[in-house]
Amino acid sequence: MKVKFILLGAMVFATSVAFSQTGNLRKAKASYDKFNEVKSIGNPALGASDLNAAKEALEKAIEHEKTMELAETWTYYALVNADLALLDSTEASAGYMQKAVEAREKAISLDTEKENEQNLSILNSILAQYELNNGVKAWDSQDFESAYSAFDKGLNYLPGDTTLLYYSGLAAVNSQQYDKALSKYVELVPIDSFSNNKQIILDVSRLYLMQGDTTNAIKYAEVGASKYPEDNELATQNIELNLMAGNQDKIINTINEQVAKDPNNKNLHYYLGIAYSETGDLEKAEASYKKALEIDPNYLEANINLGGLILNRGIDHFNKTNNASLPQSEYDAEIKKAYDIFDSALPYLEKAVEVDGNSYLALANLKKYYEIKEDQAKIDELQARIDALQ
Repeated sequence: MKVKFILLGAMVFATSVAFSQTGNLRKAKASYDKFNEVKSIGNPALGASDLNAAKEALEKAIEHEKTMELAETWTYYALVNADLALLDSTEASAGYMQKAVEAREKAISLDTEKENEQNLSILNSILAQYELNNGVKAWDSQDFESAYSAFDKGLNYLPGDTTLLYYSGLAAVNSQQYDKALSKYVELVPIDSFSNNKQIILDVSRLYLMQGDTTNAIKYAEVGASKYPEDNELATQNIELNLMAGNQDKIINTINEQVAKDPNNKNLHYYLGIAYSETGDLEKAEASYKKALEIDPNYLEANINLGGLILNRGIDHFNKTNNASLPQSEYDAEIKKAYDIFDSALPYLEKAVEVDGNSYLALANLKKYYEIKEDQAKIDELQARIDALQ
């Protein structure tokens, strides 16, 4: 994982106070300014002595009666400890972080006039950076729950930050906390400027599907397909989910639009075959499956569906003829038509078994054909193959 550094040499702004400053607060600010000069050129460790000098001065300032209740004192105390937490690689880092967090709360409560708002905003970036760093360390150790916790804490300081939202969602997915992943990813959906926006929308749809929430899965698939009409993956997700939900009438036009854009996409023709079949337009369904097989003759599902569709059409014609009162000559002609339909299904039924000899559907459909033809040897052979699958 590549880390986006939220804070890179942030400037700390000077603020005025209504009371005269003591020497310790002035000294702390001067030392912290020196540290930031070094930090701004990418070498914060070189300013460690100035940072510690600032800390010592501030520890005195928070005990002095003239500065102990100043928002500026606590803001700088929080800033200094936050930077120390970032610099320190030992267990002491957590202690600095705790002091920074407590000082931040004190500063916020005292800053009623919002005079330290800019510096508190910078402080939030430093605290978020600390949590981001911890999250990345946990991620690299495959401790995804701890990574999520750290990234989520970072959002307390930078609500809505896209990097933290994305990383926390990703860590939640990897720790199988899918509800938490959704809560983060959903926030990213409307942010067009986020570089992975398309993938996020697709992931949101898939996560809802994993949760058994088909309604929201379809909702976000449709959002993605509308927002990125040229993206095949989002279009396919939208089509598949609507087919699963039985929205064939609704999705047929969408599939045809995609076919017009990508006529050699075998899956689109297959989906169109399913949609037409479910709506009862069997002629168009058959044509769609055949188009898919023109593109890929070994397309297993298209062979299974087309063979089964034709077989069922023959069965319907056979039953309709048997239930009609027809002269013998007409009856014989219609029964022959039914058997001709059965025979036209055979190439697809056989091809399906050829492509995948372990497909239950392929074997069962071919067995049905031979049951109609009353070929006991073939029936027994296929039944043995079906039994072997179990």
